[in-house]
This record gives sequence, C-alpha cells and structure tokens, in this order.
Amino acid sequence: MPSFSTPEFVRWADVDLAGIMRYDAYLRLVDVAETDFFRAIGAPIGAMAERLGVWLPRKTMRLDFHAPARLDDALRLDVSIPRVGRTSVVFRVDVVSAGDGAPRATIELVLVCVGRDDFVKRPLPAELVEKVGPYTITAG
Repeated sequence: MPSFSTPEFVRWADVDLAGIMRYDAYLRLVDVAETDFFRAIGAPIGAMAERLGVWLPRKTMRLDFHAPARLDDALRLDVSIPRVGRTSVVFRVDVVSAGDGAPRATIELVLVCVGRDDFVKRPLPAELVEKVGPYTITAG
C-alpha cells in the first residue's frame, strides 16, 4: 500500500510553558496532513467543493497520545485511510518523530460527505473513492 507523509515541526504557538506540545495544537497537524494529502492525490479541498460539489466535514475525532512532542521537534505526519464507507471515510494521521519514527500521537477522524450547498449527507463521489483507494487499509 502506498503511503503519504508530510513533514512538520512543533512551533512556538504549539507549546505550553514547559515546551511540550499542547493537545489542541494537534488539530493544526491534522489540518496540515489533510490539506497536503488531498492536494497530493489531486483533490484539493477547495477544488473538491467546486468540482465535485461536496465537503467532508469532521464528524468525530479520536486522539491518542504516545509521547510528548517538544518545541522545534521535527515531525512526520503519516496518512492512511483505515476505511472508506458509502458516505464517510476514516482519515488517520500517525504523528511520529522525523528522526527515528518514534510515535507521538495517533489521530483518527471520521469525515462525512455532504453537499456543498445543502450540507445533506450523500454518497462519496466515485472519483474521490478512487483517489483515496491506494491509501485505504480496508474497504467497506
């Protein structure tokens, strides 16, 4: 299975007074990973809305911490798709140390497909399912 990774680092705005990455800063990492992933597979988020007429808002998010990330740590955001359903996709980001691959956090989101104009849930466009296919762990 092909993998997608994007580099990032812990910024000053991400840390608390002890220099450890705050839990809410992991949301920024999700944004980076999601934006870079969809751009890399040829489905930039803005274009997806315009061309395919859909958005993929977040329905749920789970964040598991493994070890602290600290100010200026170089990170790697590894993206995979554990599941593609009829109207939703599970998006996973493994946050690891860029140097040794040591895990820092695992984040899973459920993204639900809705119409761009009416926000009514609808099936994922076939084109999008095809584009995320190579990164999908299981289909169903």
